[in-house]
Amino acid sequence: MKKSRKTTLSDLSKALNLNISTISRALNDHPKVNETTKKLIKEKAKELDYRPNPLAQGLQKQNTKTIGVIFPTFDTNFFFRVLKGIEKMMHESGYQIIISTAGESRIQEKKAIQSLSSYHVSGIIVFLSFEHEDPSFLIDIQDEGIPLLFMDRIYEEIDANYVISDDFVGMYDTVNQFISKGTKNIIHLQGNLQISTAFNRLLGYKEALLKNKISLNPDFIIPCQHQTEVKTGLRNLFSKYALEDIDLITCYNDYYAFQALEFLKENNIRIPQDIQLLGFANEPLSVYTSPKLSTINQPAEEMGVIASEMILQEIQHNQQGESYQFLTKKMSTFYLKRESTLL
Repeated sequence: MKKSRKTTLSDLSKALNLNISTISRALNDHPKVNETTKKLIKEKAKELDYRPNPLAQGLQKQNTKTIGVIFPTFDTNFFFRVLKGIEKMMHESGYQIIISTAGESRIQEKKAIQSLSSYHVSGIIVFLSFEHEDPSFLIDIQDEGIPLLFMDRIYEEIDANYVISDDFVGMYDTVNQFISKGTKNIIHLQGNLQISTAFNRLLGYKEALLKNKISLNPDFIIPCQHQTEVKTGLRNLFSKYALEDIDLITCYNDYYAFQALEFLKENNIRIPQDIQLLGFANEPLSVYTSPKLSTINQPAEEMGVIASEMILQEIQHNQQGESYQFLTKKMSTFYLKRESTLL
């Protein structure tokens, strides 16, 4: 007789019509779930003979000493610098790394994570590019005993370790600093808002204007899904506004700023005398532009080191059967003046 399929967290979620994150939290006695709901879920788990994945118990006894790392792409130096920090820590700890990229596809992201899970890696460090409508596959992987650590974005539905840069404060403090010195007409080249870093940097820009009682001009926020759209966006802006109407251009990242720099120079606009320009991330190329690019520093390599330390600690606790408290580490960002700004 064929053995029936093992009950999963997804099965419990469907049976109770509850979010899979609620199911997982209840079974782990998380304080976010009330006692009535916990009781209901635990009774249904017993009824359906739900048991934690045996692979999870096996992994607690045998560490494969391999970490998976998933990046969206390698089209920015930021990811290479993060990887440098990860490699340093993992090498010192005797771990191997399997690297995967997911491109700009939710489907590919899911496949990449599930593929690493099938290799029985000891843990996975993930840069997710997109908001997944159903993140249950991530919780299922945790249920297999594989720790997940998320970088640069937080998923409220998933209890895990997080390492993020303080994108909001970096942009807010810097724009506020410029405004305090008399800068008023400030443009923002906005990134893809499906990515939390773009959303938080835009929010920092808006909040700085609000704090200083500067009206938000919708024309001054230029949406760009990719850096290739920057010049078109600026061309449209300058078809409506004169040079003296703009004081500063802030950018989602340094690569947007590089495009803006080219556009301004192509149109004989002096930087920073006519318009100041600000990037975000502190990419190595920013010191080789002319003028050198002012930016907001993002501690990429340090983020990689911290992420590695945190996931290794979680693996160690799991191996020893000890309880573990998830953490969110927010890394400081700060304004780094070079030649493209006056302040």
